[in-house]
Amino acid sequence: MSVVLLSELIEGLRADVRNIDTSIAISSIGHDSRSVQSTGNPIFFAIRGNHVDANLFISDVLQKNPNTIVISEDPELSRGIVVEDLSLSMAIIARRFFHAPDRSMDIIAVTGTNGKTTIGFLTRHLLNSRSKAGLLGTIEYDLGDGNVIEAINTTPLAPDFYYFLDQCRKNGCQSVVFEASSHAIDQNRIHDVSLKVAIFTNLSQEHLDYHHTLEQYFLTKSKLFDGQNGEIPRYSVINIDDPYGKRLIKQLTDNDQAVLSFGESEDADFQIVNIQEDVFRGARFGIKHDGVIDMFSTHLFGRHNISNAAASICAAYCTGLQMDDIKDALADFTNVPGRLERMVLKNGAVVFIDYAHTPAALKVVLSVLRPHITGRLITVFGCGGDRDRTKRAPMTNVVTSLSDYTIATADNPRSEPLEQIFSDMKAGIHDGANIEFIDDRYLAIAFAINLSHAGDVVLIAGRGHENGQKIGDRVIHFNDKEVVKELDA
Repeated sequence: MSVVLLSELIEGLRADVRNIDTSIAISSIGHDSRSVQSTGNPIFFAIRGNHVDANLFISDVLQKNPNTIVISEDPELSRGIVVEDLSLSMAIIARRFFHAPDRSMDIIAVTGTNGKTTIGFLTRHLLNSRSKAGLLGTIEYDLGDGNVIEAINTTPLAPDFYYFLDQCRKNGCQSVVFEASSHAIDQNRIHDVSLKVAIFTNLSQEHLDYHHTLEQYFLTKSKLFDGQNGEIPRYSVINIDDPYGKRLIKQLTDNDQAVLSFGESEDADFQIVNIQEDVFRGARFGIKHDGVIDMFSTHLFGRHNISNAAASICAAYCTGLQMDDIKDALADFTNVPGRLERMVLKNGAVVFIDYAHTPAALKVVLSVLRPHITGRLITVFGCGGDRDRTKRAPMTNVVTSLSDYTIATADNPRSEPLEQIFSDMKAGIHDGANIEFIDDRYLAIAFAINLSHAGDVVLIAGRGHENGQKIGDRVIHFNDKEVVKELDA
């Protein structure tokens, strides 16, 4: 990497430089005090988070390396750089330090309440059929070197985000797909990233503990498309079947931006037609574009996954991939971990493990499964602790309305008592519902499996691919798929 001077990194920023030389060459950047280099001239971003204030560790950092350049919002900082907006400054500096790796590749961002992970996995798969593609998302970070890193955040903090893009570039990736969470957009983690394609999936109740209103949630997502995050994407690929997607399309087209819509609506640029589904084999469907219908086959199941596939097809097409190549690649794609992941039990019942953890997502998944079940639909689910309490009753109402039997249990209760979570959930129980409340998630899954028979479907919802259950201040290893395998052994 070529030398980058501190003066170049902070040029144009509202920065109060205190008792340091800006002509020095910076050796590294980071936000974790434990990872600050003991040699060279590193930058340490002192982030004041909800749980940890990194300003409390500045003395430790300087003791480890007195040459460390501390950047903070703390007006009391005596040596370092004080900025007005640390998150924005951090993104600008990180992008400059890594020499804007996003400009060397096709970058595809996926945002929306549901479908981001599936679209991310699938789009990477389609792009990999032509050239190497990386992925940053909820489940994993794939940097194109053959090694996959378990994801910490859906969207990494800015220094990590641009570091990972730089690694993808060095590893020969021609494109990178990443999930853009609303938190990341709001916190400027991906500020000014150059996007070839930005995908909008849908919007429904989620993260209102953070955004407070659905309107504010939408406005935050919109920033990725309308230029408030930086450059306007070359193509905006938007779900026209979603009311917020339709609103975003109008907003962008009124501004003369390049928009490609997908969905079952006749107004879609990439219209989904001729859908044929099979719960065991997947789906076959057509995409009507410019008057021509191309037929596709996929192992994915459910109308929401067909919508996800259409988004990925549209995004891949925007990068120059030909439809015939997209068809072949889509037919080879198997599944995404924890996204309607299917397991057949010895008793003949079928288990689906899915990440659905919002009222809308649960309604979609249950509605998808219901028409294809000859027996009963048994659902295991819970509501997260220390998160939006207002969605608990609606989630419970959806599940108890559409399931024959419901088992409510723990799903990352964190520091909140299960009694409180269950109390909020009980307000949404549908009249006449068969429901059990079982504290222990392992026992809840066991109860559901023991209850099942041939022809039944058991949906285990909420956690999907996750390997840890957050209880109090501990993270206990827990994976729904592993539990099902153990119980069915």
